[in-house]
Amino acid sequence: MAIVEHVNDQDSSDWKELFGEEMRKNTSILCVEDEAIILEGMKIVLRRRFNKVYTATNGKEGIEIFEHNKIDIIITDILMPIMDGLEMASKIKKISPDTPILVLTALNEEPFLKKAAALGLYDYIAKPYCDDEFFEILYKAAFEVHKRKNKAFAAAAETDIAGLM
Repeated sequence: MAIVEHVNDQDSSDWKELFGEEMRKNTSILCVEDEAIILEGMKIVLRRRFNKVYTATNGKEGIEIFEHNKIDIIITDILMPIMDGLEMASKIKKISPDTPILVLTALNEEPFLKKAAALGLYDYIAKPYCDDEFFEILYKAAFEVHKRKNKAFAAAAETDIAGLM
């Protein structure tokens, strides 16, 4: 809670300093990618930074994992078999509109980008990507999730305290 209060008082460029290891470790990530080599690499890299990393090889699996686990952030490719990443994102946004969804894809064709923007996806990262850019975006999304969780917790605590009086 104190971290959120400090963020409001400081320049937003200081978010990295305030975003401690504990928050990153408590953020759950779902990575949806149909290419096994890329998915395995992403899993290794993400597990170095996050304790809760889930993976799926298509959008249908991604939705099933999302529905059975508390997922904070989704990283998805667009073109995949069975269900593509944008269809999955659309369904997840109906279930949980605030869940950040990052598109990580080699596609840069305008129709896909327009559809992604219309869905309200968090960001688009082109493959091949730079680790610094990728983690900058991912950590910002994780920080926003943490702030939202803290606001919900603080509001619930205030309600409980008011009920005791």
